Amino acid sequence: MMCEDCGIRPAKFHLMTIINGDRVERNLCPICMAKHQKQIPGIDFSNLAGILNSILENKGREEDEADGEELEGYVCEQCGMTYVEFQKCGMLGCANCYQAFKTPMTALLQRVHGNTQHAGRVPGGVRNGTSIRMNIDRLKQKLQKAIADEEYEQAAKLRDTIRALTAQLERKESTIKVKPKEQLDGDGREGADADV
Repeated sequence: MMCEDCGIRPAKFHLMTIINGDRVERNLCPICMAKHQKQIPGIDFSNLAGILNSILENKGREEDEADGEELEGYVCEQCGMTYVEFQKCGMLGCANCYQAFKTPMTALLQRVHGNTQHAGRVPGGVRNGTSIRMNIDRLKQKLQKAIADEEYEQAAKLRDTIRALTAQLERKESTIKVKPKEQLDGDGREGADADV
């Protein structure tokens, strides 16, 4: 897209001005933007990202000061790492840190991911019905909520879905059979024609 002022250079800025309720939008190149910037005193468009960043940092600092006092009490007994150190480096010191920082990390995961349980894909090699179990658990939670909210029709549908998934899981687990030892040769491979 070309600059709407000069028509020579490519537009890099989208300027929107509202004057007396009228909205005017223009696409400008850096040189024409500099000309318009001189007409608008007191605003430095070149450092807009810096301005936004400083506003967010100041807001974050106020929250961090309040939270920092609470979080200083979390210390891993095994490695001595504090939760404040974890926040700075982003890596835990040992396996015990997961248990020591469970409360603040749960809140962090909830804030970042919207959930504290894995709800994504399961690797393709997993055959034990993990994804079905996860769906059943999720539906059971929805069922409890529907019952508490007295949404009985929805609860009945969820109950039927849970029963169907449970039956599917049982069928899947019953079809997974271990071959008898007699069919395997000494190397744990099937029969004599398994040689490569």
